[in-house]
Amino acid sequence: MDPRRSLDGEANETCWSDLEFCKDTKTVAEQAAWELAKERKLDLVVINPSLVLGPLLQSAVNASTWHIAKYLDGSVQTYTNAAQAYVHVRDVADAHARAYEIPNAHGRYLCAGRTLHRAEVCRILAKFFPEYPVPTRCKEGAGE
Repeated sequence: MDPRRSLDGEANETCWSDLEFCKDTKTVAEQAAWELAKERKLDLVVINPSLVLGPLLQSAVNASTWHIAKYLDGSVQTYTNAAQAYVHVRDVADAHARAYEIPNAHGRYLCAGRTLHRAEVCRILAKFFPEYPVPTRCKEGAGE
């Protein structure tokens, strides 16, 4: 994401992350893939998922699961006044399969399910996991 992008602005397939903000990340890798595809005259379809959640293949907590785990393990007492788009890992897999199977698929595709404010994420977590110390306050003081 580009931290300078207006929060009111629409994010779509034409948006690129700020390279200074995301050096050596997926943005650089994707741009290199586009350059290589152009050089070699290859068709390229890119699926760009939002924050991916779902069953884990590994035992370690990754960045996506940490996004949720931090609200359950007591490591944070407040939530950020921000929203995030989420997508289930199985929907991402389906998007990849469809991009492969549909002959006229081309370009970049965003893959996102639902956008939730952090307050809503915490309300959902508190409902399903009442035994955990889920934050109820926004760190910017905006409350719920």
